[in-house]
Amino acid sequence: MDFEMLKRLKSKRNKVYLINLKEGTSERLAILKEYSLENRKLLDIEYDNINMLKDSDILVPEILYKNKDSLIMEYVQGELVVDLVDRLKIGKWLDKLALWMTKLHDIKKGKNSLLKKDVNLRNFIYSNGNIYGLDFEEVGYGDIRLDLSNICFFILRNEPSFKKEKYTMMNRFLESYENYSKKKLKDMDSFLLLATTEAEKRRAINNKTK
Repeated sequence: MDFEMLKRLKSKRNKVYLINLKEGTSERLAILKEYSLENRKLLDIEYDNINMLKDSDILVPEILYKNKDSLIMEYVQGELVVDLVDRLKIGKWLDKLALWMTKLHDIKKGKNSLLKKDVNLRNFIYSNGNIYGLDFEEVGYGDIRLDLSNICFFILRNEPSFKKEKYTMMNRFLESYENYSKKKLKDMDSFLLLATTEAEKRRAINNKTK
């Protein structure tokens, strides 16, 4: 296997690159994700989670290669959801994001649903009319409203913050989720407040460590 580094992509925890992967006489774009020594245990966690989701017919990038400190994954051509939100673009991507989350939450352990947890809007790509999820180091089980409220928080707070279009996005996303899941979401205001409080705690911790 041979590849050419094209550019480094934004990532807080790991080194992520867009690469040109060379396989025999063919070439294609791919993503190289390198895990630092302290995050090395997360490699196997993410590898297992991506394969589990793929087996459940949830759209995620295919893993092409794995070694002791990195993964090479399929490059999904499309638009990051964070960019759609930043441009205040209201559209079918909101329904597809709700559908993706519904399929994820349909995976159960007892009464709890599988949660993505890290629902930063950079971790979703809108590609050919579908949503693909990225970054699966933190998944776990719990109340679906934790994921949903954090997505709403990111929609509302990403710049430009609290525009009327943002509230339209949030409401459409939640309504689509209810339609796909056949569940009526209750007490979302309390969960959105919790998401805001947790975000403020993280920001305070990050400011102290700078």
